Amino acid sequence: MTRDPKHLILPGIIAVILPTLAFTFGGLIPGMVFVFAFGGGLLFYISTLWRTRIDATRILVPYLLTVILFIIHVYEEYLTHFEVTVSKMSGFEVSQLVLLTIAAFMAPVMWIAGAIFILKHWRFGDFFLCTFFFAMLLAELTHYVFPFVIDGTFHYESGMYTAFLPLIPAAYGLRRMLLALQDARKTA
Repeated sequence: MTRDPKHLILPGIIAVILPTLAFTFGGLIPGMVFVFAFGGGLLFYISTLWRTRIDATRILVPYLLTVILFIIHVYEEYLTHFEVTVSKMSGFEVSQLVLLTIAAFMAPVMWIAGAIFILKHWRFGDFFLCTFFFAMLLAELTHYVFPFVIDGTFHYESGMYTAFLPLIPAAYGLRRMLLALQDARKTA
């Protein structure tokens, strides 16, 4: 068990700052998605890899495949003007520039940096791994709820065709992570 509180400081700061920025630049709905993704990711990290370390490099391939499929998903959001969907849901005008800055630039940079942290065996990489899998497996599913938020009916909204793609390697990576965690706890 490796429950050192100092390994919660930076993840805690990130889990507060990123949702705050999402609220500021995207309004209520994107802010809530970020709270869910990063808050849930932090709680998932605390209940798993903060308590017990694993060799997270063993999960790096599904992690990077998830990043690739996330970028493909963001490209659909760009082509189909996801900023319009976000604006309709939140009543807060979101420009394509803001969407591209956050989803197509900052997010991929952050997730790829997470891969570097994982390769370096830094604890912050464990947080990124937990948060990214949590976000992809749960927060991306919100795309299928957005139509109901907008007008109460199910219909296509931007990003729905590819939102499921990152779920596939994320689910596989999560399964491998949990199995490695189970093994590490048996030997501890």
